[in-house]
Amino acid sequence: MNRREALAGVASVGVLGGSAVVLWRGLPFGEERDIPSESATDSAGDDSDGDTSDSSGPLELETLEAPGSESGTLTVPNDGLTLAMFFSPVCSRCRSLMPNMADAQERLSDQYGDELTVVSVTGQQSPDQLQEWWVDHDGDWTLAYDDGRDLTNRYDVVTHPVLIAIDDTGAIQWEAEGVLEADRIVSSVERVLESDSDADTDDVVSDADDDAGETESETDGNETDHEH
Repeated sequence: MNRREALAGVASVGVLGGSAVVLWRGLPFGEERDIPSESATDSAGDDSDGDTSDSSGPLELETLEAPGSESGTLTVPNDGLTLAMFFSPVCSRCRSLMPNMADAQERLSDQYGDELTVVSVTGQQSPDQLQEWWVDHDGDWTLAYDDGRDLTNRYDVVTHPVLIAIDDTGAIQWEAEGVLEADRIVSSVERVLESDSDADTDDVVSDADDDAGETESETDGNETDHEH
């Protein structure tokens, strides 16, 4: 065997050895996914992909008999603003958020009444378990059971807790995740509601201006006819 044949033999052994290592260890996995941060984050609706009218129509959520909540259904979206808290009963951050959410809900409901619907949404555990959890954590607003994850999937909720303000078209006007202080929840929702109120006022002013313009035009026409 000459030197060239010997080198070729060594190279072949190296390739086979490398293949054996791959077969034994397996192909390398992708990079490990980042773990979501514990800090609260939020975003305005106009920065979100969800800030468009939802074309698939309203959803009917089952609501449970519990403190502040009645057995029945809730339509989302509805004719006002819906503040939805997506949670998991086994999530420690969700438990930590509940007192802040209770404070914010009380303040917002006192100020805006029927303009705002506050609802906590989950599809985890059974209704009986959720009712018990609700009592243990002093919930006092609408509790919805999203058993089929219809609303959860529509708004791409993959972590907990998440707060989403949904307008009457189904568009996201504000979104945040994590344990937020009550003041932050209140101020964020107030901005959305006040923005809607300002828009309605602008529409009224615009209509009034149009009426004034029509009246002025009619007056000018009458004066012209009188001169002739």
